[in-house]
Order: sequence, then C-alpha cells, then structure tokens
Amino acid sequence: MSKLCVMLPPFAPDYSGAASALFELGGMIVIHDASGCTGNYTSYDEPRWLGSHVAVYCSGLRHMDAILGNDYLLVDRIKDAAKSIKPNFIAVLGSPVPMVIGTDFEGLAKEIEHETGIPSIGLSTRGLSYYGKGVNAAIISLMKKVCPKNLDESKKNDGINLLGMTPLDFGKEPNQKDFVELFEKNGIKVNCCLSMDCTFDQFKNSVYSKLNVVVSQSGYDTAVFMKQKYGIPFVVGSPMLMGMQILSKVLPEKFTFCPKPLENPSESKILIAGEQVIANTIRDYFEALGVKKGNVTVGVLFDSTKELLRKNDIVVKDEKALRDLLNSGNYEKVVADPLVEPLITKKTHESGIKFYPLPHVAISSKIYWDKPVRFVCEEFSNFIRDIIKK
Repeated sequence: MSKLCVMLPPFAPDYSGAASALFELGGMIVIHDASGCTGNYTSYDEPRWLGSHVAVYCSGLRHMDAILGNDYLLVDRIKDAAKSIKPNFIAVLGSPVPMVIGTDFEGLAKEIEHETGIPSIGLSTRGLSYYGKGVNAAIISLMKKVCPKNLDESKKNDGINLLGMTPLDFGKEPNQKDFVELFEKNGIKVNCCLSMDCTFDQFKNSVYSKLNVVVSQSGYDTAVFMKQKYGIPFVVGSPMLMGMQILSKVLPEKFTFCPKPLENPSESKILIAGEQVIANTIRDYFEALGVKKGNVTVGVLFDSTKELLRKNDIVVKDEKALRDLLNSGNYEKVVADPLVEPLITKKTHESGIKFYPLPHVAISSKIYWDKPVRFVCEEFSNFIRDIIKK
C-alpha cells in the first residue's frame, strides 16, 4: 500500500514518457493495452494530442487475446495500418497487462520489422515506472535502430542538442521555442530538440552535434548513451530564468553567470519538490542570488540520477513520504505543483509555511497545461526572487 495516492493523481507513467518522446518523429506508436492506458496518455499526459494527426494506436487487447497470447492478431493489425500510413518507424509499447502475461516486445518488434520492412522497436514499459524511464528508453532504442552506426566525420558540426525536452516537464508551448531562441540568439545552433519540434531527419543527424544539453532528468540516460556511443559530451541544466546560467556552461569562454546577489536574502529553509534538473537549476539560482548553501533542499518526485543529488536531497518515494516531508517542520517555504499544497496540514499552515505554486504537467495534467510557466522570462525571474526576499 506504500504507493497509495489519496490526494495526488498518479504521476505520468513510463509508457506516456515513451509515447511523448516519439510523438513528433513521424512514427507509428502502438500501446498494447485494453484502451485504458492509451486513453490515459492521449487525454491526460499529452498536451499536443488534440488536433494532431500523429499515429497513436491502441492494440485493443481483450481477455482471450491475453489468455491465449494471440500476438499474431496484433502483428496483422499493425501490418494493415502501416500499409496506409507508411510511418518512419513502428514502436510497440507495453502496459500492465502485457507485463503480467510476459509479452516479448523485442520479439514482437522483430516480427513486425520482418513483415513490414519498417524499422521497429518494442519497449516493455509497464506503467509502474515514471515517465523519465520511458523517455530515455524510447530515444535510446530508436537511436540504436535508425542512427548511423559509424559516423561520417564530414557531417560533424558545432551545433547542440537539447535532451529531455518533453511537454510532461515544460508544457506544449512556448518553452521549447524560448529555449531554442535563447541559444540561437547567442550564436549557438540547436540541431535537435528531443522531442519537441523535431523531425525524423534531425533526430537521425543529432549524433553529429558537438554538445548535448540535458534540460531535464528525462534526457540524462540518453546523454550518457550518446557520450559512450558517439563521444558527445554533455552539460546538465535547464535554460530557465534569463538563461545566463546554462549559457555559461555551454560557452564558458563567452558567457559568465554572475547575477547581482540580493541584499539580505531570506534565510528560510526552502523545499523544492519536483523534477530533479529543474529543481536543481532553481536552487543554483537561489544560491547565486545569495541564499546560503544548505538552506535549499530538492525533493525529487520522479526518477532521480545519483550524480545529480546533493547530500541533503531527498528522493520522495510516495505520497505519504511527501506528506511527511511537507509537514516535518523543517521548511518554511515550499515550491511545487499546486496539487501538492493540499498535503500540507492545517497545523503546518498555521505555523506560517508559505507555498509557491509551480505547475508541472506530469503531476497536474490538463488542469494547468493551457497556462504553462514560461521559464525564460522576467516574470519567472521575479517569481524566483520573490521567494527568497525577506
């Protein structure tokens, strides 16, 4: 019962992350389930779905199909659909029922590729992990399938890739455009933005870039893979606030990150509960403005990367752990999705704790996704400064 959610909705799962990562690449995405998981993804985890023409299908798994293991029916349906839409690739994603019956997704993908001649991948997503694992698994699997095995040295360039750019972390618009504009206005070409406003050709040629910028934890494993496979180094940080923080990492010889510290910044203990890289970036900005190191704790609500954790950071395993953390009396200010605030008890509210809402699609879904936070703007910078003012 440790994973029981009483007040919070379930966070976006791995199959939603995988589908989101592949959404704009011109493929055929098939979620192997009985309709519920596909509906959950398209209705609650994908801000781009309404009005789109992306080929996302549900396998329509039924009781007898599950009992008898009738995989050939699925293969035949995919073959028929692929004939008409001619996708760049086919991806078959798992859900809880195929997990229980032990569906072999890699085997399915091989069979589908043999029958159709279209590059195919199978991902054994289960709906039991968070979206970040699905994002990384989908991108890495597709790269292994369609990207060059041996690089053409003449195609290498000075551009960068943005990894972990997903609407589950940043909303549909306008953050992706803001991030790209930030780099390109400063003379840094963005070759590929995985996976928003990204073409299939850009995806395949992303391996020729000079540097990867990991803008959320959803891109970290991909960055490690691309460094090992293609020798592309990476930096970690979200292009938030006014952007100088990440620009100084990408081009340290050209940019410096030295904001003017606030006079007498608050010494309050602050908790940032959310996605790891975004939360870390906000903390770095707090400290650059004069907040004492150690006063800000990051509570990671989704997947975490050990290398990005500080000593006092906390990986929050479930709703109860988050509730206990919020009401521990250790924090005077909290930054998190608005749906987290009801976990703060009346007694804790009366103690004077202050809550600062920062909507996150992977938590609050469509409630706020039409009103995305714009991270690269003066308004967000002022929001952050207000938190640490006395």
